[in-house]
Amino acid sequence: MNRYEIQASDFDLEMTLTCGQTFCWHRMDGELYGDTEDSNSKFYTFRKEKPMIVEQKREKILAQSKLPENEIRKALGLEKDLHKISSTFPEDEKLMYALEKLSGLRIVQDEFFPCLISYLCSPQMRIPRIKKMHDRISQEYGETVEINGNELLKFPTLEMLSEASEQDLRDLGLGYRAKYVVNTVEILQEEGLAISDDYDVAREDLKRLYGVGDKVADCVLLFSLGFYQAYPLDTWALKVVEKDYPELYSEDYGEVSENLREYFGPYCGYAQEYLFHAAREGIIEV
Repeated sequence: MNRYEIQASDFDLEMTLTCGQTFCWHRMDGELYGDTEDSNSKFYTFRKEKPMIVEQKREKILAQSKLPENEIRKALGLEKDLHKISSTFPEDEKLMYALEKLSGLRIVQDEFFPCLISYLCSPQMRIPRIKKMHDRISQEYGETVEINGNELLKFPTLEMLSEASEQDLRDLGLGYRAKYVVNTVEILQEEGLAISDDYDVAREDLKRLYGVGDKVADCVLLFSLGFYQAYPLDTWALKVVEKDYPELYSEDYGEVSENLREYFGPYCGYAQEYLFHAAREGIIEV
């Protein structure tokens, strides 16, 4: 594999990969969402069927992959200028505080299929449980690739996962979410999926899949498909909006989503991730 040394100022690899946005990355020496005091962990994922191994040394990312450097930068969100992004935000005290406290947090871009399946497993589930579901699917239906003496988990392809029945996935702990996965796999196999370049249309495109509602669609759009105007509204995000932005809050998902995009601007997905993680970490009160 090729080795890269990528300049990565204003970037926190550990926080970015463990803030709850991704289930497609793995920690090589333990659980991604397990307790660790090692901020120099190595992490890996797969893109375009090829492994990508990364670790942070101060303001550099040391990476190993057969993929070109631009793919690594894209996967980690390093092609984005955080200063330019923050300049698009309104002068908002709560968000500015979160930006300060969570400096270096970026939005990843995961592979579409494993990202989609992970978020189909997410309803009414805590982040570590979703990650365990993702890993169990990989262990049962994916592949193990050996790299430098390390066994790396590779998520199954659409064809591989089509071998799983609803009961098979229930046996892996997916519960009622197993039906979402099986039916979505069938739709993708039989009909495929074209995603519009228009955000509102793209969200409706994804909602054609079984079990995909507004929130799951927004997660996939933001964390995989580069729609940075998506603002996923889960329990934590809604708590923040209801408490600190009551004038933007609504019981209607589409309405509050539009309100937030108008207020935070074209990169409101970044605003969401900072406020979401700040709420989960107790940095801001909800």
